[in-house]
Amino acid sequence: MHKFQRSVMWHLFCVVVVPLLLSLMVVGQESSPSQPWSLSAIKTALTTSQAGLPTTNRVLIKKIEERGVDFEIDESIEKDLRASGASDGLILGIRVALCEKYTTRAEVCGDSDFKCQIENYSHALKFHPNDDVVLFNRGVAKNKAEDFDGAIEDYTKVIQINPKDAAAFGSRGNSYLKKGDYSSAIKDYDRAIELDPKQPENYFNRAMAYFDTNEYLKAINDNSKYLKLKPNQADALNNRGEAYFENQQYDLAIKDFNAAIALEPNDSYQFVNRGRAYAAKDQFVQAVRDFDKAIKLDPKSEYAYHNRGYTYFRQRKYEIALKDYDKSIELVPTAERYVDRGLVYQEKKEFTLALKDFDAAITLDSKYSSAHYYKGRIFYELEEYEKAIVSFSKAIEFTSDDTDAYFERGAIYIDIADYQAALEDFNKVIELDPKNSSAFTNRGLIYLRTENYEKAIADSTAAIKLDPNNDTAYSNRAAAYDEMGDTQKAESDRNTAERLQKKSKP
Repeated sequence: MHKFQRSVMWHLFCVVVVPLLLSLMVVGQESSPSQPWSLSAIKTALTTSQAGLPTTNRVLIKKIEERGVDFEIDESIEKDLRASGASDGLILGIRVALCEKYTTRAEVCGDSDFKCQIENYSHALKFHPNDDVVLFNRGVAKNKAEDFDGAIEDYTKVIQINPKDAAAFGSRGNSYLKKGDYSSAIKDYDRAIELDPKQPENYFNRAMAYFDTNEYLKAINDNSKYLKLKPNQADALNNRGEAYFENQQYDLAIKDFNAAIALEPNDSYQFVNRGRAYAAKDQFVQAVRDFDKAIKLDPKSEYAYHNRGYTYFRQRKYEIALKDYDKSIELVPTAERYVDRGLVYQEKKEFTLALKDFDAAITLDSKYSSAHYYKGRIFYELEEYEKAIVSFSKAIEFTSDDTDAYFERGAIYIDIADYQAALEDFNKVIELDPKNSSAFTNRGLIYLRTENYEKAIADSTAAIKLDPNNDTAYSNRAAAYDEMGDTQKAESDRNTAERLQKKSKP
């Protein structure tokens, strides 16, 4: 993943250079010309100045810039220096020299020794707290150390010092992205791009933020802008291909994956992604061929085994699918993989093994709603309604917009004649998915059973408009018409329901 980072740079401080004769060299220098200046030498030079304090201060600034100092300044020392005649410029020069000393130490820390880097940058900032370059580089180190809040704080200070620093906005966006704060990341990338529209990495990273927020068209657009600035980049082609895939534009996804594979033919990940696109088009032979190639390139690619297993599952080749799921779980066990293997066992009616896998998923991630949902499906099938309700409720707790869980729980409430609870669930399903014909059908059934016939007719009619082949809705509306005494409409609906039922039979 590309991340833009600015190299360590130092601002050049403008100092007044006064032509000096060798005879004007500061009197009282205690150290040799190659050694840093001591506090006593600086004070002596100031108190015995022969050229006047303004000139002596300028000479000292120049010498300290060249050789540094061997002491650390604090409020007490600063006060003492000022009493000896030190100017603001000299005090600043000492602080800058100390800042540079610790920045240099930070630069020679190991590449992954972030603690060393951060400690030295922090020490440097103690002497020169508003140095935006040092703040920026400490932010980089904190970001690498996954202290995203700390990095954001440093980048924010840089932006306060320099509101037009595109690199700081882009880097702060990176920290927000890693933290999962996508809206803040996108806002920062927007500003970075506004300030520097030719910096490609901000498009690349904003595309990732859009992808993670399911804004796939925007992700496609940003990856395209990146590729225009930096053509033939396999990672961007792959990312755009994944966005096309999620947007169900499978042919365009395959085109991008083809281009990525041409650039990096030994990258197993690209073959898995192309295989997923082929599988989505039901081109299972091509899909399996790509997964096989990915596994040949990387025998430990759990991603390839998992997706090949899913492809076999879709072809109802359950035993082969189980072997691939076993291997993917052996390599990297995740909640998702346990759930997918559990679904194979569920299809094979091996409910004990399925429940064991769903429980394993929950052990790994107690908030993984899919595991709770599929447990509920098994309990429902086993007519263990109370356990099913508990599982569906857990799924809803962790994914509040899970229409399937509301639907299934509502269906159980109908079965046990808890019509008020069922009504609340189907109201929620319709709120979340107003084009769900089956939800209107079931809510109509609730109204029918609670003798609210006008609403039963209205919901059944809505279900039929959404799905003209919904024979159950016709049957329910016929029953409601019967109760309302409208036998002619009831008979017409019954006939339509019977015709649709015969048509749907194999």
